[in-house]
Formats: sequence, structure tokens, C-alpha cells
Amino acid sequence: KPHRTTQLLSSNTLQYRARAVPSLFLASSDDSNSDANRRQANGMAILPSNVVKYSTVPKDKFFTIDTIPTGLLKEHSTKEGTWGIIRVHQGKLEYTILEPEQSVHILDAESDNVGIIEPTMLHQTKGLTDDLKFVVEFCRVPGTGDVDEQREGL
Repeated sequence: KPHRTTQLLSSNTLQYRARAVPSLFLASSDDSNSDANRRQANGMAILPSNVVKYSTVPKDKFFTIDTIPTGLLKEHSTKEGTWGIIRVHQGKLEYTILEPEQSVHILDAESDNVGIIEPTMLHQTKGLTDDLKFVVEFCRVPGTGDVDEQREGL
């Protein structure tokens, strides 16, 4: 599989529902299943524009270098229809996308990088700095399934 390391461009914070979301991360509002497979230049998926956030983990706090769940450090994926957004609030995190092609992304708060997690695609994370603080937001396209799913270890 091809391998590349990228540093994401700075962007505004993603907003949900009635607020605009920067086009760098979003497909057009007339998304179809084929549009969901489109990618940013760095290999990361483009988040559908009509996603709705339904959960953030951990709740009311952050994962740190010492509290990252083991499941996030090894290969894992979300369920069909579940998108994720990794938001680093402090420090640096390595986000490796393993499918459909491998790409490595360094996420950090200083450049306002976010990691887009595509449904069912294998990925993993690795903390890079001792001061790391991050959350993972989960969202779905309306009508694609239950938003009350349970995630192991989170």
C-alpha cells in the first residue's frame, strides 16, 4: 500500500446543523454514496455536509497520552454509517488511515487540524507528546441508522 505523511492545512472549527462547515472537509449537500468516497488531496475522506453529531468521547474531558484507550492505539474501525472527527486540543497525535490506502497525518491544536474518520475504514492513533489532549466526535448522515450505538472501551 502507498504510504505518505501529511501535515493538514489549518481550517476553521467544524460546525454542525445550521452552521457552515469549511469545504475542505465536506462533500456537497447533494451527497450520494459515490460522493462519500471522495478524498482530500492528503488522502483523508471528505465529511458529508449533512452529518449530525450525536456523541463525543470522552464526555466532559479529554483523552491524554496516559488515558488513550488501547482500542484506539491498534487497528479499528467505526460501524457502517458512523463518521468521526478527531479534535486535538493540545499536543500532537498521529492518525494513521490504513484503508483504502495508508496515509499518516499529524494532528495538532496549533494548526487546528482535525482527523476525519470514514465509516468502516481501518485506522489507528498514537500519542506523540506528553501534553496531548483530544476528543473524538461521532456523527451520522440522517436516516442511516441508530445514533445510540455502543463503542467498546470508550
